[in-house]
This record gives sequence, C-alpha cells and structure tokens, in this order.
Amino acid sequence: MTEIPRRRVGIMLSIETEHWHGVLQGLADGFRDAPDVQVVKIARPDQFNVPALRKLNLDGLITRVSSRRDEASLLESGLPVVNVSGRFQATQVDNVFNDDERVGQMAAAFYQRRGFKNFGFCGVERHRSSRLRQRGFRHELKQAGYTLSEVVLPELPEGDAPSTSATATLAKWLLELPKPVAVFGFNDAVARAVAEACEETEIKLPDDVAVLGVDNDDIQLGFSAIALSSIELSRRRIGKYAAQCMLARLAEPEQPLAMRTVPPLKIVARGSTDKLAVNDGVVAEALDYITEHLANPISVDDIAREVGVSRRSLEVRFRSALQTSVYAEVQRQQLDRARVLLLETPKMTIAEVAYACGFQDARHLNVVCRKKLDCTPGSLRRG
Repeated sequence: MTEIPRRRVGIMLSIETEHWHGVLQGLADGFRDAPDVQVVKIARPDQFNVPALRKLNLDGLITRVSSRRDEASLLESGLPVVNVSGRFQATQVDNVFNDDERVGQMAAAFYQRRGFKNFGFCGVERHRSSRLRQRGFRHELKQAGYTLSEVVLPELPEGDAPSTSATATLAKWLLELPKPVAVFGFNDAVARAVAEACEETEIKLPDDVAVLGVDNDDIQLGFSAIALSSIELSRRRIGKYAAQCMLARLAEPEQPLAMRTVPPLKIVARGSTDKLAVNDGVVAEALDYITEHLANPISVDDIAREVGVSRRSLEVRFRSALQTSVYAEVQRQQLDRARVLLLETPKMTIAEVAYACGFQDARHLNVVCRKKLDCTPGSLRRG
C-alpha cells in the first residue's frame, strides 16, 4: 500500500504572551484531526528571509504578518500563508483576526452599564487593532450621545513597561479629563501604562479613573499597580480557524482569499473597574445581586425584595441610572454567560448551558437568542 506523503505546515509564532500561547493551543486543536499534516514549530525571525523560508521545505505557513515588507517576502517564498496578526491586514494571503471593532463596542457597552458619562481611549500608532478598537469604542459611545477623549502613543512593544515619556504624556492627559472617567486601553500593556500614570499623579484608581485593557494577559497584568480588568479574546478559536483556513487552502489552492474575524470572549472585571459610576446604591446592589445569581432563575420581584425597595421604585431608579430595564439587564448578563459557556465548554449540551445561565430550558435560551441576537445557541457555539 502506497503511503501518502505528509504535508508540512510551519507555525512561526513568538510565544512571549498569553495570547500567542492560546493561539498555539487552538492550532493544535485544528490540526488534531488532520493526520496527513505534520506541524513544525519554528521561531519567528525579526525579518522574513526568502532563502531561509525555502530551505524549510514547507507546504504552508501560519505566522504573524506585521508589514508590507513581511507580506512581500512571504509571497516571494511561494508558500500559502495564513496571517494571524492584528497589527497588519495582508491583502494577498489569508487572514484570521479578532473582531477588533466588536472589542471596542464591548468596552463601551461595559462602561455604560456601569453608569459612566466621561470616556477616554488610549492607543498606539501604526497598529490596525488599535485603530479598529478605537473606532468601535468611539462609534458605540457616539450612538449613545457621548463624546470621547483620545490619545495615541508611539509604539509600545509587547510585554514592555511604559517609557518615561509615555507615562508623562498619559499623566498630562489624565489630569485634564473630567472625573470620574472610564479609560479603555487598546491592550493590557497600554492599560498598565494608564494605571502607572495614575499612580504617579496620585489619581485614584478606580474612583477617579477606571481602566480596562485587552488580552487578559496574566504576565502583563501581574506587574500593574492595580488588578486590571481586561477583555479576553477568543485566542484558541483564532488558532483553530487559522488551522482550518490552512487545510482548506492546501486542499483548494485557487480558492478566494479568506478574512475571518473572531468575536471577543468575555470581560474579566477586576479592581481597576470595581467602582460603579452610578450614585444610586440600590442600583449598584441590584447589579451585584444579578451577577451573583445568574445560575438561578431571577425575577425582578426577587431583586427588589433583596435590595429592599418596591418593584416600581427599582424599575424607575434602574432606568434613571442605566437607561435600561431590570429585566433587560438580567437577560443581557444571562446571554453573555451563555455565549462564553457555548464557546469555552463544547462538552456541555445546550440544555446544560441554559440551566447554568438561569434559563428554564434549551428552548427558552433559543427563544431569547433569536429575539435578542437574531441567532441560535448552535450558531453562537460555532462562532
């Protein structure tokens, strides 16, 4: 029996952050059922070298394409390539990205639910993800009638501490912002820089400035002056989709170029956003109760009884503080948790996810998903 030669796919990624560890895990998931593919892990060089790439005898490459020069070198090598870097959108190879505009929208919605009226964004130059997260954050706030103060720093290398000049720029900007203000950092490194600038200027965190980053990188967050809240990206799904994209490219080399975006996973709230900007203690207590009891069916009467006011009073105060109803907030939090469980725990049935999020059964979850999100739990699970 003739043995079919295995195809060699190179994985050329640096692994200095939690994000890339997660992407690698997703790549392993994606290639697990492809026995005819040999995966080769290779350290990513600072610059791609065409002769060196050719010597690797690869049939495909998954890597971070950071510039037009990178893309030109990779095209010259003749390899099918999947780009998984949000820094740069390649135009002649396949791309798998985070849905960065959705990341910005998620940040804006999170802060609005916490009652903030003043907002700031901090990004970095020459980074596609920074620009798109800024756009999503700004658009969501503009839709709600809010304005946004923005500052863009020179390049901030991954994992590095903020420079003295970056901290000084941020400190000046932060001092001029109306308080309390909700600041969204394009990633955890930038959020950390914001937190350090607050410490140096004795601005109180989170009382005067709330800070939210992106990546949920334990290493980066561990060096922050305060426990930083962060948006966790669906990094394993990025890796899995990149593997699927490469397998499809190897099977049909002439198929159209793909650009797939992956929605963010969840917000991990910590001390840097711990203070609600609502002045109504009853509303704050009601929000805490909802968050703590999502696994159980929750009625508005239950919440009102717990916080010691009438249902009518709670509804009026909730609407005044957060511009939404109590029931709408319960369903929003239930759906947020259901989406995370559907993505993170594929072994849980849809019925089990529904029960874990306070829905009556799988049918109830399906009805709410269709009404609120115009999709089914199954389509949420598929991303």
